Amino acid sequence: MKSVVWCISKYALPPKYGAQGRLFHISDELNKLGIDSSVITSSTNHLADLPKQDEAYKLEFVGNSKTVFVKGLKFRNSLSKNRVVSWFVFEWYLFKFITGEYKKNLTRPDVVYVSSISLLTILNGYYAKKKFKCKLVFEIRDIWPLSAILVAGYSKYNPFVILLRLTEKFGYRHSDVIVSPLPNAKSHIEKSINQKVNFVHIPQGFDFTMSNNEDQLDTEFIDKYIPKNKFIFGYIGNLVSAYDLETLIECAKLIDNIDSKLHFLILGDGNYKPHLQNISKGVNNITFIPRIPKTKIKHFLSFCDVATNFLRPEPLFEFGVSPQKLVDYMLAGKPILMSYTGYKTLVEEIDCGIVVEAANIDKLVDSMLLMARMNKTELNEMGEKGKQYLIHHLSWEHIVKKHIDIFIK
Repeated sequence: MKSVVWCISKYALPPKYGAQGRLFHISDELNKLGIDSSVITSSTNHLADLPKQDEAYKLEFVGNSKTVFVKGLKFRNSLSKNRVVSWFVFEWYLFKFITGEYKKNLTRPDVVYVSSISLLTILNGYYAKKKFKCKLVFEIRDIWPLSAILVAGYSKYNPFVILLRLTEKFGYRHSDVIVSPLPNAKSHIEKSINQKVNFVHIPQGFDFTMSNNEDQLDTEFIDKYIPKNKFIFGYIGNLVSAYDLETLIECAKLIDNIDSKLHFLILGDGNYKPHLQNISKGVNNITFIPRIPKTKIKHFLSFCDVATNFLRPEPLFEFGVSPQKLVDYMLAGKPILMSYTGYKTLVEEIDCGIVVEAANIDKLVDSMLLMARMNKTELNEMGEKGKQYLIHHLSWEHIVKKHIDIFIK
């Protein structure tokens, strides 16, 4: 009899709606390996417009996986007060589902795989562990509530932060396995509860199927946004305060007076975009580009000579980072320039780019000028290292096969 796995996360966004398809890719590969895997997620997500759902639970097939969409509360952005309310709404419906509603759609699980955020879901995961006498796996995508304290500035004495901290510790203590795409998350986890844990690093991966399903940018789009005869530094992603795009813009301002052949493309949308556009006024070598479908990202990157990722100097990064954009950059075979201070990244490990101390504008400008003066062969070789590593080590098929024992009771 094959094992049954429930993969649960409020923010498991189906790949066709955006980039947060990690849990769906894992579940899809499990099904290919003969495991009965299903995804349970919310019917609402502030990063995408999901179809309106009236019923409490709706069963669909996404790829090879059964997917149960739990009715959720809609909210506009990550800073909305309704975001927290939506967590409790999701947990209430999830509790009812585990209690008995699951019988209408799914088989009782042998493994429950809870992926944050929301952290509160680990409480329902523990309930399922006791009810079904199954294995509980806890995936830490971001370290909460530490992220809220260090990045967003919340007080550690905030009542909701205290609740999340207690929930986090509870999850660490009562899970059978803890996994994370953050390579050094184990140090935080063990320090938090002062005990050893069964920890496994599962890196960010990519889907060959989606990489082959590429669309081209329209000619009008190319003519409007992409300059000709320039050395282009590209950025893709959400334009939010978590990324240090002010530093990128300051670098562009300095370079504007040094070498007019260098140009910066910033692709994406977000609540920080008006601020970034405002501080870029009068700068000639920056172009802001609206969000495009993920299937067109690779074609956009083909116009870039170097791909960039700028992160703020946060203590949080001592546990590592695993941004999806690095996978996109590596898949496109682009050399990467990172502004980052923290635990060693793949960019450094496989030498597919340059990593500069976070917010060090002088060194970043020097690195930009250095890369712009490299010959095409050097840049291509650097980018190809990342692409080959991705193909041979980071496909979801490879990752799930390597960690299959986690999902078998």
